[in-house]
Amino acid sequence: MSNVIRLLDENTANRIAAGEVVERPSSVVKELVENAIDAGAHLIEIRLEEGGKRRIEVLDDGCGMSPEDAVLALQRHATSKIRTSDDLFAIRTLGFRGEALPSIASVSRMTLTTRQAGEAVGTRVEVEGGNILRVGEVGGREGTHVVVEDLFHNTPARLKFLKATATETARAVDTAANLAIACPHIAIRMHQGRQVLFETPGGGDARVALGAVWGRDIARKLIPILHESPGLVVRGYVCTPDISRPGRSHELVFVN
Repeated sequence: MSNVIRLLDENTANRIAAGEVVERPSSVVKELVENAIDAGAHLIEIRLEEGGKRRIEVLDDGCGMSPEDAVLALQRHATSKIRTSDDLFAIRTLGFRGEALPSIASVSRMTLTTRQAGEAVGTRVEVEGGNILRVGEVGGREGTHVVVEDLFHNTPARLKFLKATATETARAVDTAANLAIACPHIAIRMHQGRQVLFETPGGGDARVALGAVWGRDIARKLIPILHESPGLVVRGYVCTPDISRPGRSHELVFVN
């Protein structure tokens, strides 16, 4: 009798799991920026090359990680967001599953550089296709800097479904811009090569963040709304009829 069921090795399992987390460059931007927000960053910089197909960089000034945590973060289901099943009923972070970094690392060439506040040196971890190549000490500013290169280089079936650079850039910008509007207290800058795609100041004013992303002409015509009742607060903006847009591209709803 032959055995036909086999336990997949961790690297293969990570590549399969990556399909649930990483569909295209904008997915990488989403996961890395959400990690930076959860790390308490006040400034996040995003840099793209070829719409993220060639290179994605996300830098933040958040809490950083210790050498041990930097390596552990590349393991599936390793997370700082929850500790027990009870925590699932009180999640206050954007991520919690501990799958983003290992999934991204399994389908790219990734370099993670991080330093905690008060530490003299930081840690650099180099990963290719999910395999850790090198871990060492490095200088650098406080926070975390993740570089993702050659996305899907080892999964050509996924690579061929990526769209033109302009399309992938637009999707990545939409993803980052939505997070910038949702978190106006964080300064977020996005670049494609030397071109600045958008930049929010991080002062906490949602209208200013909207103006940085959608343009000042729209921001000037936004009308604030506010509703408060026991257990519920609704804040937002609606636009005047003369700047309405077809479709739902400019309809954003953020919960909690």
